[in-house]
Amino acid sequence: MTNDWTQLKPQLPDPTSVVANITKSTKRPRIPLLLAVLILAIIALVASQVVMGQRIATLESKIDSELLTLNQLVKENEARAEKTAKQVEPSLFKAPNDLDALIKKIGESVVDIYCESGDGSGGTGFAHDDEPVTAGYSTTIVTNHHVIESCWNTGSEVIVYLGETFETEVKGVIAGVDEENDLALIEIREVLPLIESAEDFAKPGWWSMAVGNPEDEDLGEILDRYVSIGYIGFVLDGHFNYTSATLNRGNSGGPLVNSRGELIGINTFASSGLDYGVWNIAVDSDVLCEKLYKCD
Repeated sequence: MTNDWTQLKPQLPDPTSVVANITKSTKRPRIPLLLAVLILAIIALVASQVVMGQRIATLESKIDSELLTLNQLVKENEARAEKTAKQVEPSLFKAPNDLDALIKKIGESVVDIYCESGDGSGGTGFAHDDEPVTAGYSTTIVTNHHVIESCWNTGSEVIVYLGETFETEVKGVIAGVDEENDLALIEIREVLPLIESAEDFAKPGWWSMAVGNPEDEDLGEILDRYVSIGYIGFVLDGHFNYTSATLNRGNSGGPLVNSRGELIGINTFASSGLDYGVWNIAVDSDVLCEKLYKCD
C-alpha cells in the first residue's frame, strides 16, 4: 500500500487572499461621511452669509445715518457761510464795495418795453424771481401798469427789447395787472438773469439805486439803463419807498435795489415843484404779493 503524503499535507490558505479578505472586511463606507461633511460646510456657509448680511445691513444703516448727519452739517455750514458773507458785505446804509459790478449785474435783468397800439406807451421792466404761469414761457418781467396800459386795453402784444443795447426784439404776453398799485407782469420765452426780492423791508437811510430807460427830450432818444443813486428818505404805509434817486419819464417799471442788488421797489412815480419839492416813489416789491402772485 502506497502512502499518499500529499493528502496528509495541511492545506494552508493563500496569504494574499487572506489579506485581501481582511482588508475588505475592515473597510467602512465613505459616502455617508463625505455627505455629512458637505452638509456641515453648507450650513457653515449659509450661517456666514446670514452673519455677513446682518453686518452689511448694520453698516448700510450706519452709513445712511452718517450721510444724513453730513448733509445736515453741510446745510448748516452753507447757511453760516451765507450769513457771514452778508455780515462782511457793506452795510445797507452804505454803497456797495464794487458799484460797477452791481450796475452791470442789474443791467442784465433790465429790459425796454413798448406798445405799438394806442398811444404807444412804454417804459422799463426787469426780470424777477417768479415762475411764469404761461406754458412755454421762461421769464417773468415786472413793470408798471401804465407802461403796458395801451396793450392791455387793446389786447395787443407787448414788445420787449433785450440785449446789451436792446438789439433783440421779442414778443411778451401780459400775465396779470394790478391797476390800483400800478403794477403788471409780462412773460417772455427767453431766459434772463433774475433780480431777487430783498429779505427785509427798506428803511430810511438805506442806500438805493434806480435803473431805467428814461427819455431825454433834448436828445430825442432813450438813455439805456440810466442809473441814479440816492437814499431812502422814508417809507409810507410800508408800501411806498421815497428815495432821493432821481426818476425820470421812462424810468417807470424799473427796479430800485439796495446795496446788495436786492429788489426793494418798482420805480413808479416822480414829481417836482417849488410847492412840494422833489418826490421819487418806488412801490415796495412786497406789493406784488397782494394781487399778482402768491408769496411765501
